[in-house]
Amino acid sequence: MLRNFLYAVPFLSLAVLFTSPAQAEIKPILTAGLELGGEDLVTTSKSDLTAGGGISLGAGLSFSATDSSLSLRALIYYLFDTVEFTSPDGEASSDAFPIELGLFNSWDKHEIGAGLSYHLNPSHELEFSNIASGTVDFEDASGLFLQYNYIFSQTGSSSNGNNTYVGIKYTAMDYEVDNFIFDASSFGIYLGTRF
Repeated sequence: MLRNFLYAVPFLSLAVLFTSPAQAEIKPILTAGLELGGEDLVTTSKSDLTAGGGISLGAGLSFSATDSSLSLRALIYYLFDTVEFTSPDGEASSDAFPIELGLFNSWDKHEIGAGLSYHLNPSHELEFSNIASGTVDFEDASGLFLQYNYIFSQTGSSSNGNNTYVGIKYTAMDYEVDNFIFDASSFGIYLGTRF
């Protein structure tokens, strides 16, 4: 029941924001972060390749009413990671295109938000010394996220001004392929700006 409610929140908030007589504001968002993913896909002596983990680059839009502390945010990311290994020599990589839609509340220098996350085309590729390679294409996956941002640079009000923030985010997600399920839940740290 809670999951169904969280799925409905972004759509209800959009309706509330835009049925208000106040003027709506739309602001671009740019963000970059590091996601520490869930289950290991490849383990090496130097680092691991995890489901849902890697470097994340994103862009999107923030929608808010002029005098509201609430904003609806829609972002698309490119999530990727690569590890190299020896004995035998090779490389493993993963990537996905996460899309997020969330409702955020701002006060002073703080923001907290929650919403839906949908990962398009998550895949994992393994290559051994250019001799053999293989790719696993996971099914598109849906989940939920919770995010907290601390605004360390700000012009204007916290809800409608330009700001730069550092954020932490938890995403609950599973990847699935051929009835095998991999935990792709992740904990991320982000640097972002809304201008």
